[in-house]
Amino acid sequence: MEKKRRQQMILALIHERPVQNQQALACLLAEKGFSATQATLSRDLHDLNLVKTSQGYRLPEDLKQGPNGAAAMKDSLNHMLVEASAANNLVVVKTRPGNASPLAVNLDSLGWQEIVGTIAGDDTVLVITRNARKAKDLQKKLLQLANL
Repeated sequence: MEKKRRQQMILALIHERPVQNQQALACLLAEKGFSATQATLSRDLHDLNLVKTSQGYRLPEDLKQGPNGAAAMKDSLNHMLVEASAANNLVVVKTRPGNASPLAVNLDSLGWQEIVGTIAGDDTVLVITRNARKAKDLQKKLLQLANL
């Protein structure tokens, strides 16, 4: 029951204001009477499918909907993406350490037709596309959005 209440509070907090990192989230939760370790917060963020952007944690659907959805995705790519390379029907996306999983969630949530799926490590996302042409197109799109 405590987990559910804590996760509901996390969602309320990220809707109220930007929450930039887990430390800030822990402080905000403590103010509301919840204590949580970094490991617990990490699991909660994963369970809630929250995505880290430069404006703070967001729900994936918030990135693709609403007036700032495209801007949020562009900002997220600017913050996380280091390089993208196409190879056959795959795009290998390099990120800053720890950003591969949030970026993969961002990409999966967009509903872009060229993306079949993603696999994320710590600093690398493997994006699977339908064919080599789609991979090249996606690589170009990602690099343009990230201003690389």
